Amino acid sequence: MTTRYPRTLPGLFDRALRKYADRTAIRDERRSLSYTDLDDRSARLADALVDLGVGAADRVGVLLGNAAASPVVDIGILRAGGARLPLNPQHSADELQYLLDDAGAETLVCDAPRRDAVATASRTVDSLRTVIVVGADDDASTGADTMAVDDGPELADGVDLHRYESLLARHDGDGDRPTPDPDDTAGHYYTGGTTGRPKGVCYSHRGLVENVGSHLLEFGFDGGDVGLLTTPLSHSAGTFCWAALLGGGTVLLRDGFDPEDVVATIERADVTWTFLVPTMLYRLLDDDSLAAVDHASLDRIVYGAAPMRTDRLEEAIERIGPVFHQFYGQTEVPNLVTTFPPQEHARAAEAGDTERLRSAGTPCLRATVEVRDPETDEALPPGEVGEVVVAAPYAFEGYYERPDATDETLRDGWVYTGDIGTMDADGYLTLLDRSSDVIVTGGMNVYSRTVERVLRDHSEVADAAVVGVPDDEWGEAVHAVVVPARSTVDEADLRGFADERLAGYKKPKSYEVAASLPTTELGKVDRNAIRERYWNDEDRSIH
Repeated sequence: MTTRYPRTLPGLFDRALRKYADRTAIRDERRSLSYTDLDDRSARLADALVDLGVGAADRVGVLLGNAAASPVVDIGILRAGGARLPLNPQHSADELQYLLDDAGAETLVCDAPRRDAVATASRTVDSLRTVIVVGADDDASTGADTMAVDDGPELADGVDLHRYESLLARHDGDGDRPTPDPDDTAGHYYTGGTTGRPKGVCYSHRGLVENVGSHLLEFGFDGGDVGLLTTPLSHSAGTFCWAALLGGGTVLLRDGFDPEDVVATIERADVTWTFLVPTMLYRLLDDDSLAAVDHASLDRIVYGAAPMRTDRLEEAIERIGPVFHQFYGQTEVPNLVTTFPPQEHARAAEAGDTERLRSAGTPCLRATVEVRDPETDEALPPGEVGEVVVAAPYAFEGYYERPDATDETLRDGWVYTGDIGTMDADGYLTLLDRSSDVIVTGGMNVYSRTVERVLRDHSEVADAAVVGVPDDEWGEAVHAVVVPARSTVDEADLRGFADERLAGYKKPKSYEVAASLPTTELGKVDRNAIRERYWNDEDRSIH
């Protein structure tokens, strides 16, 4: 039977780019691209990639900041039949080497500021054959390639260097390109590596078509939208960008977060939605410029990727309005396990329901979510604590070349997330911890997020992380690392505050004051980095 609708990402983008033609698709701080420009330039790049040997499901690394070239490169890779391998612009040369080598990538597209790190990594990545460098003015209206992209350290022998604009200029976008199969790999992403080396997570075209379609369904992007993205497109923001483009809107890109610039851009460009991680929202609330501008155009602030402080969320709803839309997902189920839309935030805030505001919302329309007993694998009744499992048509296909890890996480169509949580009778999911972060002290389970929420409620605490550390008597003891809201924290007062609000076995036995908490590249607190200091040196004394 002939399929009449697109089942691959190139098929979707082909329709969208031509449908919206002269509308503005992308604007960064230097240039603007219409949908026609995006169509033309991505087609030229696709032809260039095919000529360079990129074939079906070949991994093509993308190491770019948030600039107009990024969606061009993404769509160009997909149109060539390749698989997008997004890399964080903050990766070190060692991290790049591991990820490129693990994925077996032969082709990499980077921008000029990352050229040196790529040159270093290229010397130890046996698979790498081609590096394409995007100059500072590439994708500008002039089409000029003004940066000397071949200045700097030499690439390894056998690795060819190409200029992005020069490649595009040599192709007309009308070449013969392979038609990918819906089951071909279209995306190869990496986990954050909080429980070991990052694992490659593979998605098919079929799965990513379902995923971006579900983003449109859940977040309602359309042609009247103007979005603002300041987080790296190598992570969640990249999928939001794709969905917004498929909806026909305009996406503004900034290569980094500056509160004053964000609020000014919202007012100047009539931004309707943006995506923030919690730490960004806190900085926005603490910046004087927020009160000085008109943000009436803003009807959605999408947030996720880390826990949100309830008191700050309540403050944000009061000051900015009922515009907050939370999502919960993970690399294996991109962004969409549960969502918590603005109207539900508003109802919970009006009712003073802090427990509801602490939740991650209810299952997405295309997802089935259960909380299961880790021992029996049976679904648990409302209110019981267990592992969150999810089935969705956009779940990952498996970990790259790691069949044992795949079998452990993906079972009978269900993704076992490793997150510990509870679901109430109304279907609202509350996350308590990662299974790897549960502290077992004297045979009792302590969920780090439960303790952290209490500590963050103290007026002198800006942030907190709780881990288990070695204890001769109890096996593990609860240890808290706190970041002061001002210059310091009165530990005795904090102990008394926590002791009044926590059961005895949940109370931190030791405290540590730090200027900041270590985070992963996704912006999540890296408890592993804290734990390692104690488990690698069990004789270390802590107060």
